[in-house]
Amino acid sequence: MQPDTDRIRHDIHELREQTITLDALATRRIKIRRSSTHTRMSSAPTPLNLPAADLLDQIHALARRLATAAGLHYGRSMDAHDLLKGLDRPEPCETLAARDDAWDIIRLIDDAIWHTRQLTDPDPSHRYIGICPRCGAGAWIPETQTTGDYRCHECGHIAAIADIAQAHELRLLTSGTVGTAADLCRLLRACGIAIKRNTITQWRKRKRLTPLGADEHGHPVYALADILLLRRAVDRSDCHR
Repeated sequence: MQPDTDRIRHDIHELREQTITLDALATRRIKIRRSSTHTRMSSAPTPLNLPAADLLDQIHALARRLATAAGLHYGRSMDAHDLLKGLDRPEPCETLAARDDAWDIIRLIDDAIWHTRQLTDPDPSHRYIGICPRCGAGAWIPETQTTGDYRCHECGHIAAIADIAQAHELRLLTSGTVGTAADLCRLLRACGIAIKRNTITQWRKRKRLTPLGADEHGHPVYALADILLLRRAVDRSDCHR
């Protein structure tokens, strides 16, 4: 039995709405006020939430596949939201619903919606650890799982959880991301890395961590790489005690 057009359009519309929030999570401009000059400068937009940026890329790829399947013509510069807007109409949805793989299409859309909700309204039973090394799909595992292998839900590739997490930490180190202690703690928590906001504050007070400046509200702004490198140094020090 084929799914009806309304079911597919409902899912596409929901995913389209979710991409607005996802885009806001993925990138932002941070105002940095240099204490020495008392001037303000904007950093370049950087991924503040890599899980959101990863997922937005995956939804963009999915939207392009759906647009092709629906017979739509689209420009290479169109983002995920624009592609989904073009699909969120009766004619494309009727074409998708009539396809032999219509239920597979619904499954892919529903998976994308579930992963988006994990970022906007997290389910504490799962956590993000990085991306599949083969296809780039986001990898989510049960919160209680810390070791073993992960099978990608998209391509079926199997990789060690530790390898995926290590690769993702390297991506965080080289991302150029900056933010307040609260911002970075949320980002790291979404990636399965637990650092308390108070810990960052204490590192600053002990002169172990130097802020880059302050945001427009006067809150100290830090480089994510500095926090991750200091965390590694602290962990090594604890191990040698």
